[in-house]
Amino acid sequence: MLWMLLLGAMFIHGYSWTNQWAASQAQTYSLHGRWDDAVPFWAWTIWPYLALNLLYPLTFFICPTRSALRRHALAIALVQAVCMVAFVCWPTGNIRAVPEPEGASGLLFAQLRAFEAPFNMAPSLHAAVLVLVWQAWLGGLQATAVPLRWLWHGACGLILLSTLTTWQHDLLDVLAGLLLGVLALWIARSVPMPRRPSG
Repeated sequence: MLWMLLLGAMFIHGYSWTNQWAASQAQTYSLHGRWDDAVPFWAWTIWPYLALNLLYPLTFFICPTRSALRRHALAIALVQAVCMVAFVCWPTGNIRAVPEPEGASGLLFAQLRAFEAPFNMAPSLHAAVLVLVWQAWLGGLQATAVPLRWLWHGACGLILLSTLTTWQHDLLDVLAGLLLGVLALWIARSVPMPRRPSG
């Protein structure tokens, strides 16, 4: 619970501040390429996109050991810190005008826009955190049936796709986020964790 609250606060305050910072800049950058113009806008994919916001806090409660929890928290802290530094040093913005869908999906887009302006695109923090959440839940599903694990892979694949089809990120933003997530996993696994003294 403590890790979830601390890192959740780091995300909410840090992301909000860097988003406002980027919005205040006279010039922002973009990794948008011609290939991104071929990506369709699918309003319904806002549902899997926002599903990560529910899976993220729950992940702290499924780590099987204290060491696994610490490694997961370290990886989360790393990706958040690196992304926020990048957002300040190299502010990025969405150069596309996102459509305003109607219905339930439109309400979710409105709620998303109430929290963030269309900045902080590269690297994709959404993609980086998804790597860590995917790995954490996969560890808890090792003892389950194979179809359930493939269902989890598919759900994460849909969340990853939604970062593009909601026009929240461009392809290079997402690739950078995936690389950052993998790097954070590797670092977290390489760092020795203190053990409880015996006796």
